[in-house]
Amino acid sequence: MTASSEKNQAIFQGSVKMVQGELVVYSDVMIVNFKEKPSSGSSASASGTKSESGKEIDYIEAKGRVRIIKGDSRATSQHALYYKAEEKVILTGSPVAWQTGTKISGPKMTMFLKENRSVVEGGTRVIIEDSEQN
Repeated sequence: MTASSEKNQAIFQGSVKMVQGELVVYSDVMIVNFKEKPSSGSSASASGTKSESGKEIDYIEAKGRVRIIKGDSRATSQHALYYKAEEKVILTGSPVAWQTGTKISGPKMTMFLKENRSVVEGGTRVIIEDSEQN
């Protein structure tokens, strides 16, 4: 792990795994970007500077062999951005998603985790498996 307080980020390399509730994300590289927590009065340290606890996750960027699992849904891509506050994941780099016999792909896929829905933009391709053949 490499951390940079100047850039407000931490970089994880290798076989990286992130778990956020039911969401699991795997990738080769994960960059966690932080932002200052909203001021609640006294988050300064004794030296008068903001302490590390005064930060929270803003978004996480996953690169290289990205795999996402949430319940019975699966997705893969080469790049993903997870926005914590909005609970959404944007997949690019040949994203493909599977859920109960349906496979969807397109150039850009946005997963809205709270709403349990996805939006695929661009040349969307959908394959529905015949459950009687399985």
